[in-house]
Amino acid sequence: MANFIKIHPHYLMLVKQHPENFVGKLSFSVEQYGLIVHDFVFDLQLTPPNEHYENWRFICEEPAQLNVPNFVLFLMSIENYIFSTLKFSPIEAVKVAEAPKKGIMKILSPKKEPFRLFFKDMFFDIHTNDLKQKNK
Repeated sequence: MANFIKIHPHYLMLVKQHPENFVGKLSFSVEQYGLIVHDFVFDLQLTPPNEHYENWRFICEEPAQLNVPNFVLFLMSIENYIFSTLKFSPIEAVKVAEAPKKGIMKILSPKKEPFRLFFKDMFFDIHTNDLKQKNK
């Protein structure tokens, strides 16, 4: 049963709505027995650390609606990887994305761009409930 279902995260996109209020989109593909269904995008909200949680947390509307087994465990694993392992800060990341462009780029791209955190060569194995790096 190993490799029965894998979830391949692609990126997390973040946009700041208020000083500590962020919304995002998580892009991923689902693989079942080698057949890959691409380009799922899931809406998220992020909540900052508080007296109950040490790190940022994902909040999403009914993750079970995707009908992917153990999707909630995938979300918890990717959340732990992003905020605990990588020590990722949405506040700092969006500051970089919002930084004014210089020279010709300022003229060509005057609007603020969302920040994207890309996941390269990773997958979540439903069988073991682990987030793993692909062997190269």
